[in-house]
Amino acid sequence: MPPSDTGSGTSGLVPVLLYHSVSATRRDDPWQVSADDFRADMTAVVASGRTPLTATRYAAALRGEAELPARPVLITFDDGFADFADEALPILTGLGLPATLFVTTGWIGTTGMLSAAAIGDLAAAGPVEIGAHSVTHPHLDLLGRRAARDEAGASRGALEDLLGRPVTAFAFPHGSHRRQTVAAVRAAGFAAAFAVKNALSHRADDPFAIARYTVHAASTRGQVAAVLAGDGPAAWGGERLITTAYRAVRFARHRGRPVPHPFAV
Repeated sequence: MPPSDTGSGTSGLVPVLLYHSVSATRRDDPWQVSADDFRADMTAVVASGRTPLTATRYAAALRGEAELPARPVLITFDDGFADFADEALPILTGLGLPATLFVTTGWIGTTGMLSAAAIGDLAAAGPVEIGAHSVTHPHLDLLGRRAARDEAGASRGALEDLLGRPVTAFAFPHGSHRRQTVAAVRAAGFAAAFAVKNALSHRADDPFAIARYTVHAASTRGQVAAVLAGDGPAAWGGERLITTAYRAVRFARHRGRPVPHPFAV
């Protein structure tokens, strides 16, 4: 059973923050946060006294293969926007914070996204772990197991070829997953996978459906500070009925449609 939250930040709940785009120049994007807001959030991470971990280290602790610090926190990014290198990385580096960047490999080098060279430089710099985020960013839970495995496995292979090192962490596009999807990601050779849930992770969290909390344009600094303090729901096991129902709606609306590029007009 997940631990109950007392609001003290000492209950064993683990904030895993999820960002997408960080930019000094705001575009009409509900998933983007300003560089000033991101700096405030990262300053709050430091002030919280928590120990920042990469995805691989945290997942290893969940599997019992590594020691888990008393007050961990994770900073993660999805997709691979070019502004990660321009805006987010200098803030992270200046504060001494590691992060994990999950890259959609089919978007590498396209408009507004990181180039292959930039991703290689990020990995070589040290504080950034590179994880996979599929090739085309579909809802994997709407695909068959073979197609989902191919999306996950091809993204892993592309990144390993680029970096010359193993890539063992995966993030589900849109956070969408189910039991069949998790099996496909395992079959693709990953050791951990990250979901969304907008809940707090914990020591009993599933290493293949690790909960994250999304920070977006409408998030306030107070909300992020509360998450860092451990205020919020604990991640649940399995799938809730509302998630199953929403999948049926998505299947009816989007089956067979291509996923748009995030900078598409």
